Formats: sequence, structure tokens, C-alpha cells
Amino acid sequence: MKRLFFGILAALLAGAFVWLFVNRQTLSSSGSTRQQPRTVIPATPSSSTRAEDTADAATSYDESKVQPLIPLSNDETFLQAITADLNHDGLSDQICAVKNVGDSAIYLVPGIQNPATGEYSRGTSIKTGVTQSRTLLFYIIDIIGDHSDALVYTGMTADNMQLLSVYLPQTALDGKIEYQAVADLRSDGPITIKEVARFDAYDLGLTAGESFPIVTYSSDPESPQTLDQIQRTYEWNKTLKRYQQSSETRIAGKKIESTLLRQLQGGDVNSFKRFLNGLWYRAPSGAGQPTRYLFYDSTTDEFIFNNDVTEEVYQIESMVSRHYGVYLTTRNKSISSIRRLIDVEMSAADEIRIKVQEDVQLKIGVASDWDGNYRKMTGTPAAQADAGDGAVTALRDRIAASPKWKTADGIELSFAQSEYVMTGPTAAESGVWAILEIQDSPVIQLKAKDTKKGSRFYRAQTTKTGLSLEPVSISMNGLLATGESRMDFTAVTP
Repeated sequence: MKRLFFGILAALLAGAFVWLFVNRQTLSSSGSTRQQPRTVIPATPSSSTRAEDTADAATSYDESKVQPLIPLSNDETFLQAITADLNHDGLSDQICAVKNVGDSAIYLVPGIQNPATGEYSRGTSIKTGVTQSRTLLFYIIDIIGDHSDALVYTGMTADNMQLLSVYLPQTALDGKIEYQAVADLRSDGPITIKEVARFDAYDLGLTAGESFPIVTYSSDPESPQTLDQIQRTYEWNKTLKRYQQSSETRIAGKKIESTLLRQLQGGDVNSFKRFLNGLWYRAPSGAGQPTRYLFYDSTTDEFIFNNDVTEEVYQIESMVSRHYGVYLTTRNKSISSIRRLIDVEMSAADEIRIKVQEDVQLKIGVASDWDGNYRKMTGTPAAQADAGDGAVTALRDRIAASPKWKTADGIELSFAQSEYVMTGPTAAESGVWAILEIQDSPVIQLKAKDTKKGSRFYRAQTTKTGLSLEPVSISMNGLLATGESRMDFTAVTP
């Protein structure tokens, strides 16, 4: 009997294993599926929409490397996130930026990681006044100097005002982290956190440090036909525990009676693009400091930073009009995770004021080496004519009609969209090219892929069948011939 019993039991167990093996896929798919938060990966916008993107579409933001760890509801769309230890327990917490269906405002949602389970619990959401997703920038910084991790966010509102808010963390009775607003500033001009030096004792955590003032620049309503500004400074008030205005100063600007100024005042982005198009420079701030150059190409919507040593190319994702200026959201063409938010403001007919905000996950400093005033390299008001007219347009048309050229000694030069290939009897190179207008002369820039060669500049002249390239260097005084031989090309017919 025992043998019969064990035989039947073994047969039943074998049958059960066979049945489970056959139906394993059905069983695995029939269970409940954990719902994941929605992450929108946007499509790259066209250049035409990128230049005048003032919309608040949540899908326009590209932060593909960061994923939300905080549980989100079905009506929330994830935009971006930063990671930081919010409650100083040695674990990484997260703050997510989201948009709700039917609400134009962006919300910041803090989340604390549970040390036992590793799951994230949501804190109280912060409703920001920022509505334009691309312009949002938020980070953690000890702005008041007491070693607290303040949350700072900035961006553009629906009426194209710049907003900057500061929130300080507080621990509620239930142990959760809550944030309290201590500054909420809006301006039609730049808003800047002015960094001040702190002693080594602060870095070691022994003492508190100086708080950082916040400075806003806005237009003067009493002088609408000038570039006059009102500068307001806000400082940390330890008694009231919030930022309070400490001073107000009127800064006299230049009076410019021109069509351009009236167009900019009316929010004409295209007019400012034409004004901005070209090469700008900032003189060295001290001995041993390089001259800094900015170049904006309105045809490709690229903003190029050059300091004689390195060159960085940023693609413009959005351009928002503001009082006598624009607010640019740009992304590095080589490293797509790096963004720069650039505030460009007209300070004279041939001068602009630049404020750059670096988008990094954890703010170490708020100042940028690129901040300052830049002069137009041409030395003539850009408002006199639309950039791209005359010789520059003729050069573009000539290259488009004959993209391949050859010299008598066998050097060939081919242009294809933004790339070029140059071959000679002994060597060949390739890279990207651009056309600049400097001192009313068209200049071709060739930047080789080989970083050792860097960028070269050529003053260009065209005829019906020829193209002459004279090697030049660029300085604050304009174009200087290098003394190298000029290259005379003839168009190669297809």
C-alpha cells in the first residue's frame, strides 16, 4: 500500500510541474502590473518653431537621462528632476518638475527616500508661476549662508516676465520635509543672485556665511523711450526670515530713437534676431584674461561661445521676447545634457548685455565667466539693415549653386549643409563651416574635426566662377591678414 501511495503522489506532483511549465506565460501575464509614472520623451522641434517657441507644451522638454523616482498620478506629466539629500540622512532624494492636465503652471514635487524600503514618499507640491517648460531651471543652494539647502527656481511666466523664487526646507511634526517661500520676485529684465565670498570656516561647517543678495533689473516706466533701468536689491532679513528690498537705484541708459527699439518694445522676436545676428566681443577683464566672443547665426539658430582656446556650440531651443531683449534656452550640440539659459538685453545700438545660467544638477556657484557687455564686431549699428543682406547673401547663394571648388594646385573644397571637406595633394580634413559678417565683409569659418587644428577664418570674395579665400585672424580691431597665401578656387561644375 505504501508503494502505491507514494507512486500516486509522485505522479500527481509530476503532472503539476508539467502543467505549471506549460502555462507559465499565461500565469505570469495574468497578475497585476505595477503602474509606472508617465515620462514624455519629446520629438525634436523644427527650426521654425524653435526660434519663436513661447508655448508651454510639456512634451517640448528634453531630459531623457533623468527618470522620476517619485510616484506620479495619471494626470501628471514628468518634465525634469534633480537629486539631492534633502533631509541629510545620507540617501539620495529627488525633486520632480511636473505639469498637471488642464493647468498651465509647473509644479515641483519633493520626494524622500525611505531608508528601509528604498521607496520614495511624496511631499507637499509647490506650484510655481513658471509656465514655459523650456525656461525652467531649479537647483539646491545655500543662499542664506546657514548651511540649509534652499530650493531656488527660475523661469518665464505666461506674460514673459522672469520669475525667481527661493524656498527654505522645514521639518513638519510628522517628520516630512516642507518648503516655505522666502522670496518671490518678478521682473521684465534679468534677475541675478549675487554671489559673495565666504570664509574657510564656513566651508568646514564651523560658522555661518554671508547671505547672497538678489538683484532685479526692470524697465523704467517713466522713461519708455530709453534703455533706463531700475535696479532693486533684496537682502536676507534674519528677523523676518525672508528676503526684503534693501535698495532701489535708477540706472541711466542710452536713448535710441530707431525703428528697432519700437519693434523690440512690441515684442518682435525676428527683429531682435536680425539685430543679434553676427559676431560680438568682450574685452579682457584683466591681465592674462582672454577676449571672449559670441556669435549668433540666425540661419541655423546656433549660439557659439569662443574664448580663443575653446569653442562651444549651443543650439537654440526657444527664444522668448522680453523688454528690449530675449531669453534663450539652448542646448550643447556635443553634450545634449548640458543646457544654458541666456538672457540677452540690448544696452546700446551696437552693444548687448549677457547673463548666462548654467543648468547643472547641484549648484556650486551662480556666476558665469560669460556674463558682461559685448560690442558688435562690425562697429556699425545692426539696425541699419537686416543681417544677411548684400555680400553675405551673395556668398551663401554662390556656395549653394556651386558647392564644390578646386584650385590650380589641386586643393578641393566641398560644402554640404553645415559640413565641409578639404582635400589636397598630401592631406585631407573635414569639419563644420559657417559664414560671418565682420566689418561689412563676409568671412568663412572652417572648424576642423581635428581639435588640434581648431578654427580658421577666411575673408571671402566671389565672382561668377571663382571664390577667393584670404586667411585672416579676428581681433577687437577687426580682421587682420595672417600673411598666408590666398587660395583662389574655381567652381567645379557637376
